[in-house]
Amino acid sequence: MGQIEWAMWANEQAIVSSVVTILGGIIAIAGQFNRWQIGIYAISVGFLVFLLEYPRGKRQKGNTIERMYQQYMTRVIRCGGPVTRNYYVRFVLHLVICVPLVFILPTLLGGASLLITSAIYFVAAIKGEEWKPVGLDRKQSPSKKAGPKASISRPPKRAPPRGPQPAIAEAEETELPNKY
Repeated sequence: MGQIEWAMWANEQAIVSSVVTILGGIIAIAGQFNRWQIGIYAISVGFLVFLLEYPRGKRQKGNTIERMYQQYMTRVIRCGGPVTRNYYVRFVLHLVICVPLVFILPTLLGGASLLITSAIYFVAAIKGEEWKPVGLDRKQSPSKKAGPKASISRPPKRAPPRGPQPAIAEAEETELPNKY
C-alpha cells in the first residue's frame, strides 16, 4: 500500500469545514442567537479559510487535478512564501480560528470540523509534507508531452485473431492490390 498524503485529506476537510462554518454563521445571524456577533466572525473566517484552501497542492506521486480557476489563488498562496505553504502554520491558524466558533450552537459543528482539519494538518506537517503549486510542471516542461505521443501506434486493420505485426503488414500488402 502507498503512503497516505495527509495534506490532500486536510485540504478537502478544510473546504468542507469552511462551508459548514459559513452556513452556521448565517444561521446564527438569522436566528438572532445570543452572541450572534460570532456568526459574523464565522462567515468572514469561513470565506478566509475557503480562499486559503481552494488551491489544491501537488501530490507527491501521481497526477493532481486542479480545481476550476485555481490558478488565480495559487499565485496568492505562492506570494505568501513559507507562511502559506507550511503546514505547521496552517495547523496553528486553523486551531486559533476554531476557538471562538465553539461558543454558540450554530457554529459549533464548523468549529469542531476546523479542529479536525487542524489535527490533520499537524499530522501532515510531522510527516514532512509541504504545499507545492500544481500548475508549474505543466508550464515548465511542454517537451515532455511530445514523448508519449510518438509511441502511440495505429489501430489494427484486421479483426482478431491477429498474428505478429510485421507478418500482418506484409499479408495486407500482397492481398490488396492498389487500385489507385
